[in-house]
Amino acid sequence: MKVLKASEIALIDKKTIEETGIASLVLMENAGRSCYQIIKEKFNGLKKVAVFVGSGNNGGDGLVIARYLLRDKIDVDVYILSNDENKLSADNKKNLEIFKNFGGKYKFIAENNINEIYLNDVDLIIDAIFGTGFKPPISGYREEIIKLINKSNKKVVSVDIPSGLSADSGKIEGEFIKADITITFGFKKLVHILYPASEYCGEVYLVDISLNEKYAEDIKRYILTKDIIKLPKREKTGHKYTFGHVAVIGGSVGKSGAVIMASKSASVSGAGLVTAIVPSSINQIVETNLIEEMSIPVSDKDGIFSSSEEIINILKNGKFSSIVVGMGMSVNENTTEIVKSLLNIDKPIVIDADGLNNLAKIENYEILLKEREKPTVLTPHIGEFQRLIKREIPEDLEEIAKDFAIKTNSYLVLKSARTIIATPDGKVYYNIIGNAGMATAGTGDVLAGMLGALINRLLTEEAVKTAVYLHSFAGDLAKLAKSEESLKATAIIEFIPQAIKQLSQ
Repeated sequence: MKVLKASEIALIDKKTIEETGIASLVLMENAGRSCYQIIKEKFNGLKKVAVFVGSGNNGGDGLVIARYLLRDKIDVDVYILSNDENKLSADNKKNLEIFKNFGGKYKFIAENNINEIYLNDVDLIIDAIFGTGFKPPISGYREEIIKLINKSNKKVVSVDIPSGLSADSGKIEGEFIKADITITFGFKKLVHILYPASEYCGEVYLVDISLNEKYAEDIKRYILTKDIIKLPKREKTGHKYTFGHVAVIGGSVGKSGAVIMASKSASVSGAGLVTAIVPSSINQIVETNLIEEMSIPVSDKDGIFSSSEEIINILKNGKFSSIVVGMGMSVNENTTEIVKSLLNIDKPIVIDADGLNNLAKIENYEILLKEREKPTVLTPHIGEFQRLIKREIPEDLEEIAKDFAIKTNSYLVLKSARTIIATPDGKVYYNIIGNAGMATAGTGDVLAGMLGALINRLLTEEAVKTAVYLHSFAGDLAKLAKSEESLKATAIIEFIPQAIKQLSQ
């Protein structure tokens, strides 16, 4: 499922009208009728509805809704937020004329007559004030009207987006409608999925109004949904090496849990073998906690890896098919050298946590990443990504994530409230499942292990999408069983098998 910005949906709308031949009034009729149908399904026994209409085409959609409600013998009050009918868009004006011809009543509202708005006895409010082309903040008397709507405590349905929000971001600026339902057209917009604005869209319904989807072919921004992930198949003739041998490199004194969780999550995500390569000082703890997985202790100093050469020799002499590095490994000259050396290993690699912090200390690491022939997956949270790029991250995470992935020829999993996947060919995926209970220590380690297993079984882009979605889905299953407040990373590991089973069905 693609998700669009305001300028993109405006262009698709324009091309549909000009090149496909569908009249703009037909699109508006389709939009308004679709909204009406959802309203009728969701709200029984409506007697009186207030419809707030702006001067643009979003207001025209609202007038179509008002007409259909009127035909149902519902009492409809239309408030037009303008002081002059000539300021309405052409299609808005046409639908006002049609509404009048059906006997509809309306008022023009401006600074001098806000007190003529009466909401006490309405059952529902339709917000058709501003559409996707609006740039916040709202000012003047319209701001006062939006405050009035929000204070009314009535149910609100917003047309396309809640008025006052920007279609292109989750940012909130000034006053805005707090909707119970938002009905949008053709494609979802970023405001519908990005926090905090998405919380004020309520339930979001996507309806088809006959926009021509071919005009969206060049847009490479998607919502990560279960229909675009791919679970690997387990061949009946396979053996343990068929399904990949994951080397999990990490841990230090006090941080053994990170590498343990990554190893366990790799196993339950389908890896044939998993070996944890850890500092000798913590090997006993690791061995005690890992049953199916193996471990190899290597030399350390004060509980932190001390030799890159030893690790590289293990990898070159072993039958490893992928590498996961960084969880709990700490940061010093030796660990930085280990990460640098691993970039020269001809295996797919997942770099997480302290692996990323070490990577940030390597001069010209971007060039080293770009020159790698095997896939590289980086999994930073916002703080780690800032250390990598050595500057503050702007609000628009998408562009900086995409630019980084292209520049470094890597797959970037930028972990945030809405995790973004960026690919070397410029695609961007937004993950919109998961829950706040996953904001706890160790969940990133679990994801890293899952990635290490799946990049052996699937094409890299498919592996990254599947791991991110599966990780969040397992987190949502764990939340249902454990509660959001008490969710732990180990619970996510526990529910990976159930997540795989449900998705495979």
